[in-house]
Amino acid sequence: MKWLFVILLAINTVTETSETTTDSSDVVISEDKLRLLFALLFSAPDLVSLDRIRQVLYPEGDDSHSPRQHLDALSEWIAAKELPLNLHQVGRGYRLLTTEDYADVLVASRKSSDKQKLGPATLEVLSLVAYRQPVLKADIDSIRGVKSGSHLRQLLDLRLVSILGRAELPGRPFLYGTTREFLDRFGLRDIKELPESSRLASPAESGVKIEAEVAEPPPQD
Repeated sequence: MKWLFVILLAINTVTETSETTTDSSDVVISEDKLRLLFALLFSAPDLVSLDRIRQVLYPEGDDSHSPRQHLDALSEWIAAKELPLNLHQVGRGYRLLTTEDYADVLVASRKSSDKQKLGPATLEVLSLVAYRQPVLKADIDSIRGVKSGSHLRQLLDLRLVSILGRAELPGRPFLYGTTREFLDRFGLRDIKELPESSRLASPAESGVKIEAEVAEPPPQD
């Protein structure tokens, strides 16, 4: 059995060497293939394996160059265009990462975007506003069983929700609805594109007469 292991190890070594020892400077890879590989790595949420690269670049199996040669050529292509990206290998996969030159700026940007993330409770309030607009805060509180003022304030600050006006009810409470920013953030052209929106339409609040109102302070719990 020991000699079998030695043979298999030798075969594996020869296979890997055949893919890595070719000088990338002697290999001519088309611009289209490099652009396709760049798009694959840029858009992939996870690491991209050599097999995946081969499948995408040569779906019919007619690969004249190895994936490693494509990756070497892509690294040179990125450097020649002075893009702020580097090709990194992590284990058996590859990904594109930004260069360290922009680390400070990107970290600050990431922190800013993290502040705009919506938690489960805020998303729940937003979905109620989206599907039942124009909607009263009291109705949102009743459906959820807890107060929703803080979540509505966050949604107002992020401009995902706005005050549509006041209902002609005792106390003239505010009515809430979604905004253009809400549609843009979730990739919708209009509110009718919400999933199952036709089945959840015609809320009770839609029959409430609205009186236009200018912006008011955020709701209080």
